[in-house]
Amino acid sequence: MLRSILSRSALARTTALAAACAGLIGVAGCGDGSAQEPTLPSLLLTSDQLPPDFTAVPMMVNDLIVSNRSTLEQSKTVAFTPPECAPTADAEFNPQLTEDNSALLVARSDTGVFSELLSSVRRDIDADRRATTGPCAVVTAVPSKGTLAGAHIVTTTVELPALRDSAVEQSFLVRSDSVTTLPGGAVRARAGLMGNILVRRPSGETVTLQLGLSTDERAVSEQERTAVVPGSALVAAPVTDDEFVRLVRDAVTRAAR
Repeated sequence: MLRSILSRSALARTTALAAACAGLIGVAGCGDGSAQEPTLPSLLLTSDQLPPDFTAVPMMVNDLIVSNRSTLEQSKTVAFTPPECAPTADAEFNPQLTEDNSALLVARSDTGVFSELLSSVRRDIDADRRATTGPCAVVTAVPSKGTLAGAHIVTTTVELPALRDSAVEQSFLVRSDSVTTLPGGAVRARAGLMGNILVRRPSGETVTLQLGLSTDERAVSEQERTAVVPGSALVAAPVTDDEFVRLVRDAVTRAAR
């Protein structure tokens, strides 16, 4: 969650292991075993629910906050075409995240990254939809500063069917393909899946659930590009659309406890 420039740093957006009770994933709670309201860290996916070949790695919510702050600053030097497709949801959402109101999980494979964020901060999912669908389904971002200055980053987004569940207030799932053409002509690509969901909990609280699953960006040779059917992605996403939807459903089930 995440677009081209923003998702590069924050969908490598390093979500992370919510450090709860000795850093274990999916711990139900800490204490004397008495019944109590589940904590946000205990509502994250467990290690056996991660995508195949992904292993959890420890990071803190504050790492995400710092990364997002840097990404948002960088985005101010990026020209988006169409200009109305510049992402806005992150700018409102990310500064409100804290160690107290959010829980984080990140996992890596040899070729990609998975992230899950749970937060009591409400995300503007309508803003996500406006920035990635309709006339914004294909967006070009051109940074003017930094190591990618002058590069053309074209992100194509396809919306997946929304989740239908009594615990889901709103959902927005997408698959995106990002192709970066560097000033020297070299081409790099990545593919990812992202879900932003507002989940109702039994307590009456609504939490934001954000899941991201992406390949690492890699170089794509001219020979590889020539072999790809026009209109197809240069690299495949880590899982199929259906597999990602099942993963999101698992996450919703846990978050809704």
